[in-house]
Amino acid sequence: MEQTKSSSLRRERVLSHIADCWWLWILKAVIVLLVLCIIVPFFWMITSSVKTTQEYLTSPIVWFSRDPQWSNYAEVMVDLQFYRYIINSLILAALSVLLSVFSSAFVAFGFSRFNFKGSSVWFGIMIATMMLPGQVTVVPQFLLFKEIGWTKNFLPLVVPQICGAAGNVLLITQFMKGIPHEIDDAAKVDGAGSLTIFLRIMLPQIVPILIVTGLFTFLGSWKDSFGPLIYLRDESLYTVPLALMTFISPENPNRGILFTGLTIALVPTIIVYVLGQKYLENGIVIADLK
Repeated sequence: MEQTKSSSLRRERVLSHIADCWWLWILKAVIVLLVLCIIVPFFWMITSSVKTTQEYLTSPIVWFSRDPQWSNYAEVMVDLQFYRYIINSLILAALSVLLSVFSSAFVAFGFSRFNFKGSSVWFGIMIATMMLPGQVTVVPQFLLFKEIGWTKNFLPLVVPQICGAAGNVLLITQFMKGIPHEIDDAAKVDGAGSLTIFLRIMLPQIVPILIVTGLFTFLGSWKDSFGPLIYLRDESLYTVPLALMTFISPENPNRGILFTGLTIALVPTIIVYVLGQKYLENGIVIADLK
């Protein structure tokens, strides 16, 4: 009787192990499929950057060019002066990061460390603005900036960053709430004011979440084509997305040029992500725990 029970238990364990293995293999297959869905388009973009127009239009798809057009990179960077557009985008993204992250941290400091009248109401209103699509405010903003003569430079894209971003404020506020208030009280006993507490105590402790919000802000500015398309008129001020729009035209049917520009534009985002990956993962986890 005992032998029968033990054999049935072993059989159940084996069947359970086999079932678990099947589910594990299915999960791995799904993960591999999803990874391929993400990687293959990037791989096709990179290989297409050195194809001729004929190879690009050939059906079925030609994955590797028989005559790689490496001169496409020189043509894009030198002849089309793509480096100038990269510099414009980097300047715009850097200013956006500095202004938006610092101002968001300053606002978050007020929401997280001070219990003023109506703070929860104002915080809720700020969060509610995240639900509005950006197109809602485009017309009034454009009319305002047009009246003050800011429609032909970077100012309409940079100055609003001084007001911060609701998403950044939310993340930083939640992070700051996890820092004990006793630190503020001890600093006040030593004679530190609120500004000193913010600059010398709070900012060094919230570096991970500042880097996270900085990454989000950089990527948002780098890939933004809507704002620059509205406000920038001078071609010398074009950003990378606007420049890529001009690469395909009846006068320039070379598709490889477009994919070369896309490949080059991808490099700064990869570098930024690699440098900030550790902070991105740790910052999000810590913010969730706090």
